[in-house]
Amino acid sequence: MTQRAPTPAGPTPRVHVLLASYQGARYIGEQLASIANQTHPDWSLTISDDGSRDDTVVLCEAFAAQHPEHSIRVIQGPRRHSTANFFHLLNTVQPASDDDLFAFSDQDDVWMADKLSRAVATLHALQPAPGQAALYAARTRLVNEHLQPTGISRQPMRRLGFGNALLQNVASGNTMVFNTALLHLLRLIRPEHAVLHDWCAYQAVTGCGGLMSFDPEPCLLYRQHADNLIGSQGRSWDKIQRIGKLFRGQYRTWGDQTEAAMNDLAPALTPEALRLLRNFQVMRRQPGPIGRIQAGRRSGLWRQTLSGRASLWLGLAMNRI
Repeated sequence: MTQRAPTPAGPTPRVHVLLASYQGARYIGEQLASIANQTHPDWSLTISDDGSRDDTVVLCEAFAAQHPEHSIRVIQGPRRHSTANFFHLLNTVQPASDDDLFAFSDQDDVWMADKLSRAVATLHALQPAPGQAALYAARTRLVNEHLQPTGISRQPMRRLGFGNALLQNVASGNTMVFNTALLHLLRLIRPEHAVLHDWCAYQAVTGCGGLMSFDPEPCLLYRQHADNLIGSQGRSWDKIQRIGKLFRGQYRTWGDQTEAAMNDLAPALTPEALRLLRNFQVMRRQPGPIGRIQAGRRSGLWRQTLSGRASLWLGLAMNRI
């Protein structure tokens, strides 16, 4: 985990911003304005719209016309919800160079002006080897629908790694910026196998020998409102929802998807990641609760918090992981 990086004086790679939109007219104008206000000058923007019936596309096309100096295009999404839409962007974007970078964008946030500059500086400082994946992520400033501050997102309490990534995602996709090597890894994963695009990014970079930096300073205003598909992990209501998902078997389904996605990625996984993946599979297949919990304790997998570890043991006891 690294500290906040300074604004870069040297590298100015192109950053391809990948924005998934759907019925976003209420907030997307502020997000687009914050992208245009970035201190990093070299960016392009691809917006994949998933069939909006409001003015989302009209607003995006008007924004493109106002900024002819940048490559901005609006394409049709697959209309299979957010994760598939982001994978559609991943498989559509065309990097011009191995030095190009990529940034996920939600439609309802507001980026801080130095978001891309900080990410570019951090990724440059990591000095990935040729073909080595690298990922930047950060905390977020939580705000209400009127952009009034309500808090700050949680910082990981324990180390980052594939043994954690198999069980949970600790980084918000709206903060992520990554290199071409990670783009190629994500393209190995079939969209229907992915639980979430950002979770797959965390799994791929840690499982395939990549580098990751988590910035302890917020890089954007993360708008919390009733229409959020996924809210901040610190919200009480979201914690209650996650407990409900555990009892309904949602995490069991996600475990099946995780196995499928990691099987897609298997040719690129390190030997240690393959070992942890096997442990994950063995843990989930033990016939009784005691066997599953014992396998979990031996697995080398971990969650970030005490409550997270408690929910893991409960889920294993109930055969819901």
